Amino acid sequence: MRSVFTKSLLERLQSDVEEGRDQDILAVLSELHPADIGGVLDRLTLDEARYVIRLLEPETAAEAVLELDEDVREKLLEGLTSKEIAEKLIENFDSDDAADVMADLPEQKAKEVLDLLEDEGQADDIEELLRHQEGTAGALMAKELISVRADSTVARAIVDMRQQAKEVEHVYTIYVVDKDDRFFGILPLKDLLFSAESTRTLIKHICQTDAVSVLVDTDVEEVVSRMKKYDVVVLPVVDTENRLVGRITFDDVMDVMQEEAEEDYQLASGISEDVDASDSPMVQVRARLPGC
Repeated sequence: MRSVFTKSLLERLQSDVEEGRDQDILAVLSELHPADIGGVLDRLTLDEARYVIRLLEPETAAEAVLELDEDVREKLLEGLTSKEIAEKLIENFDSDDAADVMADLPEQKAKEVLDLLEDEGQADDIEELLRHQEGTAGALMAKELISVRADSTVARAIVDMRQQAKEVEHVYTIYVVDKDDRFFGILPLKDLLFSAESTRTLIKHICQTDAVSVLVDTDVEEVVSRMKKYDVVVLPVVDTENRLVGRITFDDVMDVMQEEAEEDYQLASGISEDVDASDSPMVQVRARLPGC
């Protein structure tokens, strides 16, 4: 798989789009990583990018679109139908990414997309995430996780985990809950493999009960702080009754950390408009000028 694309490749793609050479477009993109396809979409016109998205397999299209800056993605989605957004993108996102994208859609279009989702559970998860206040753990978390009961045997837990793993792309840890879904602890996969004396061992006897969690209304800055303090890559999220409701991974907070760094950069530099530290010197200088 090719990891980078060149100017000539981009020009070739634009020519293929203009002439409607769909198979040639797919042949070129099949050699690119989805992250690089996102870079290609960013350099095409909006109409060209939409043409390409419609050709891609849903999973690839979804991964590529997530690589776009939020403002570019928002403009891109304006020209896609609710059905295209639902089937090509939202159905292939984790719940947290889906909620982020849905939040940028006009209210009526967002409702149409939710109604078109085949998985009612996914639609419910997205609606729940959208209800949380922006800038809190609840708005940042994802609903996809694997949990087992504390009073389950290792044998029963493995069966439950296998079933749940079909819906979870990345498994960081196993969460342990009691019979009322209250957070009990975590079960690292290594402990499951090496600590159990037999398949009849109860999960509560081998899990870690001192795990750190955050409440749904915890500010994201505090989430970042706790991840750094306790040196963890994932945090469970609980409600006021300590019921497990989601999880936040380190890559979820990376965007928040980047945004904070850019805000600090702009404040320190006296920049008045929204620019990135990587923008050209001319853009940065213009942003400092009054009235620009």
